[in-house]
Amino acid sequence: MLKNFIANKLKNNKTLRDFYWTPESYIFLIFLFLFLILFIRLFLVQIINYKKYDDILNRQHMSQSFLKAERWNILAYDKSHNEVKLTENISMYNVFIDPKYIWDKERFIEIFWPVAYTHLCETNGMEKVDKIDCIKNLEIFAKKDLLPKTPEFFYMGSWIVSDGYDTYDRTGYYEQTEAILSGFNTWTAETLVRWALEKRVQMGIKEENYIWFFSNKNFLAELEWLELKYINIKYNNYVYIVPTKITNVSREWAPLKKLLNKYGYLNNYPDFDKNFYQQEYRYIKLLSNVNPVIAQMIKDLKIEHYNETTKDRIPILHGLGLETFVNRYYPYGSFLSNVLWYVDKNWVPFYWIEQYFDDMLRGKDWKIIGRASAWIGGVGANEFEIEDVINGNDVYLTIDIWIQKEVELMAKKRQESLRADSVSILIYNPSKGQVKASINYPSFDPNNYNDVYTLKPLGVDESFIVDNDTYMDVPIYIISWGETKLATTTERTDLELKKYVTRNIFGPQVFVDKNISMAYEPGSIFKAFTMAIGLDTDEIRLYDFYNDPGEVKVGPYTIKNADNKNCMWDKSFMNAFAYSCNIWMVRIVQAVGKNNFYNYLNKLNFGQMTNIELAWEDPGSMDLVTVVSMARFLNNSFGQWLLSTPIQLAAAYGAIVNGGYYVKPTIIAWTYDKQTGKYHENKTQVLRQIFKPETAEEMKEALFMIMETNPDYVNMMRVEWFTLWGKSWTSQISFRGSYMQGLGWTNTSFIWLVTKENPEYVVVVQVRRPRATIWWAQTAGKIFSEVWKFLIWYSFIEK
Repeated sequence: MLKNFIANKLKNNKTLRDFYWTPESYIFLIFLFLFLILFIRLFLVQIINYKKYDDILNRQHMSQSFLKAERWNILAYDKSHNEVKLTENISMYNVFIDPKYIWDKERFIEIFWPVAYTHLCETNGMEKVDKIDCIKNLEIFAKKDLLPKTPEFFYMGSWIVSDGYDTYDRTGYYEQTEAILSGFNTWTAETLVRWALEKRVQMGIKEENYIWFFSNKNFLAELEWLELKYINIKYNNYVYIVPTKITNVSREWAPLKKLLNKYGYLNNYPDFDKNFYQQEYRYIKLLSNVNPVIAQMIKDLKIEHYNETTKDRIPILHGLGLETFVNRYYPYGSFLSNVLWYVDKNWVPFYWIEQYFDDMLRGKDWKIIGRASAWIGGVGANEFEIEDVINGNDVYLTIDIWIQKEVELMAKKRQESLRADSVSILIYNPSKGQVKASINYPSFDPNNYNDVYTLKPLGVDESFIVDNDTYMDVPIYIISWGETKLATTTERTDLELKKYVTRNIFGPQVFVDKNISMAYEPGSIFKAFTMAIGLDTDEIRLYDFYNDPGEVKVGPYTIKNADNKNCMWDKSFMNAFAYSCNIWMVRIVQAVGKNNFYNYLNKLNFGQMTNIELAWEDPGSMDLVTVVSMARFLNNSFGQWLLSTPIQLAAAYGAIVNGGYYVKPTIIAWTYDKQTGKYHENKTQVLRQIFKPETAEEMKEALFMIMETNPDYVNMMRVEWFTLWGKSWTSQISFRGSYMQGLGWTNTSFIWLVTKENPEYVVVVQVRRPRATIWWAQTAGKIFSEVWKFLIWYSFIEK
């Protein structure tokens, strides 16, 4: 009907009929169609897909502001149970000037030079400065050589040295150095500081614009090859642009841009073009890493000279400013550093305690999130969310400060006298599972962690590193195509290559906590577990006799005793334990059975992490019972062909002597919640019972009887009124497929308990590659004899 109605109207109404077929009607219909499309599109965006586009809008216009939470501290207790703070957060400063507001340069230097002198020659950062360090700091500050420099001489290997080594006048060098040191005084330093400030405090228009410090020698070589007249390279690595030597920016910028892009540097400079134009001096850094005392000196000077102004009432020190930043500071330097590790200058934690407890220590930053407006920004927005700052919590360690301090000194002395790669000592409470001391030497200072990577030429004094294969674990570096890299085994002995070593010789190895992160073959000290398993399963008794033939054939392998004189023929299991007889351990596991044996080892946590609160724990290595070969199974019985860490051994020995219980190892005593003001105790966690109490008592007796049976132990470890007991081991190191012998080719271990009646400490000592002697009694045994004397005095006499 509607259709007929419209047709009749059109037929009877000429005006309407004319409009319907006019061009205007077609335009109207087109616009109507476009409007319908737009309407449908808006409907989809605003109604159907609202959530999707609202999220996109939020991401594009969301503004976030932060206030850093304060990282809290790591503490421990001394022998009087006083808190000792092992970390601090120190506000440090960079000192700068805006030359636009320095209206009298000469007067500014007159006021400011004592501050610079104090920083460079008295207390640099948090470190006290001696005379030679003062001179070195002044050399850097003034960019001027003061002390004579020796050429770089290299020891190439096989007593070949680089050219000039034999003819260099070392006497003259030492005489010049001594003359400079003896003639250096405060007046000399003042003169140099004033001269350097005169050079540093630049005013007006810059002659050149600093780009960056480039270490890539290939990049620098190509840059020089381009021969760009506006490029100036200073001190080998610092690149500058001289704008006055540029005539056409777009044309002359192209080759530099291409080179920067080739080496991946271009994205580092979003506003690089501005460096091609002359710039005014506005920011000049004068001093870096200034401590709070010196910062206060500057604040006092600004107050003192506030009224010393220009006619425009601008104070003489108006352009002098401080930039504040916070550093993680370790007030005791290298003390306990292998447990603490460090937080770098970007507040990124690395390893051990700092990393493991990062979330707890650093807390949660204050944050405001709001949708920003192009006109008013985030302020005033009606859609925002605030997250309050939550500062971190304090962490208290189980470490006994006094024990740690004294035993660190012992480890340092013995590592140096034994010429060993390292000495590690772990002292553990078997009943509570607490680590009382964890020592590694050599160590490092977390305040100056980058020093570990500082290289020097390999010299004649370090010839042993390349000529003696026992130092193969010491890193050697070479520079190849402008890049520093570790030398391969072949490159270490290449007589044509210049080689470098770190200043501390051992390089980044000093970072490793060898008590938790370096697994090794435990050897004979593992035999205590085999004995305990045999006793606990009732397969042996300590004084049962058995015939020892001296060797056992297992396929192509032959297992032998190290000491057939004291092991062969009819002997008791106690004798076998005392003299570390391998064949007797094989007989025990054969009687116990493979499944039983590995079931016990799994419950003792071998091949698994103990989950102590330290990042980067090594789980060690032990084959599964389903895949272990017969030869490996039998070798495991006396501690070979498996790997374990000192913390695993200490916790497992704890289960032998504390009544048979496996206690979870811990290094945390308490945590302190800053929000609630409450301490939270880390309670002892007894995870499972492994041995029967009577087995534990028998093993304590067996470990003690080693002292009475083996004269090597009797002569060294017996002490009146106190009963010590334990086990030792010396292992050979494999090199190119064979076990080696001699100095530097052994690791010695010692695990002992103080004392028998109520064991308070399990002590694990390991000496890696001693080169003064190979005998355990003069290496790990010697160290332990010093440790137990101190522990007895400290725990039973002094208290």
